[in-house]
Amino acid sequence: MELILIILTGCIAVSIFDSLGAILSRVLKFKYIWLTFGSIIIYGIVAFYAAKSNGLLIGVIASGIIGIFDATVGMLISKKLNANIPKEDIANMSITPKLVFSIAVTASVIGLITILLFN
Repeated sequence: MELILIILTGCIAVSIFDSLGAILSRVLKFKYIWLTFGSIIIYGIVAFYAAKSNGLLIGVIASGIIGIFDATVGMLISKKLNANIPKEDIANMSITPKLVFSIAVTASVIGLITILLFN
């Protein structure tokens, strides 16, 4: 049950972060891509807490799940809220299996590094 709460909290954090980031990037006119570092931090935090209660493998999988959520729901949020994304990048911004897989793997690697560094 604790693992489910950790993952749900991570999904809520990604949703809030993407929503606020999209609005602020548009209003303050900075590139939305700079907020990638915030997502990396969320992946690491989820991995750390999931691994703390369930072991290394589960921590890595949990961060991958958050990556999948970010690649799908997070991207939809940024599009709907008109994040400050260059027009040439928007044309390439579609949710594809390749994109979702690559972000999930990236999130899992970030989770693994976080667990190894801080556990």
